[in-house]
Amino acid sequence: MSDIYTNENGQIVLCVDTSIYDDWVIEKVLYWLTGDYIITRANQDKSSIQTITLEIKKGHHGEEFQQMKERLSNDFIDYKNRQTIARETANIRDLLFAKAFANNDDFVEFTFKD
Repeated sequence: MSDIYTNENGQIVLCVDTSIYDDWVIEKVLYWLTGDYIITRANQDKSSIQTITLEIKKGHHGEEFQQMKERLSNDFIDYKNRQTIARETANIRDLLFAKAFANNDDFVEFTFKD
């Protein structure tokens, strides 16, 4: 997230760099806000910046700006870390699944050396 502010209409506006946070991360962060906010996303021309606007739904009480800012900052870091860990451990997870569901007689044991 590169910037966050409130506009003249009281909406929260995020500017997210999509070269740092891809769609998976952005969607995970925004998903949990859909109950209370109307969310719009727009890509800026010839830029990796995506502008996201959060408007409080009628009948809902939004968080204070500072609380929302802290929450969004934490959520972007959290989901980016989850994505990194999932990507880095994908091979290990696949090996564990293969071993767990393989017939023991058909599975070849591998010895890993440092």
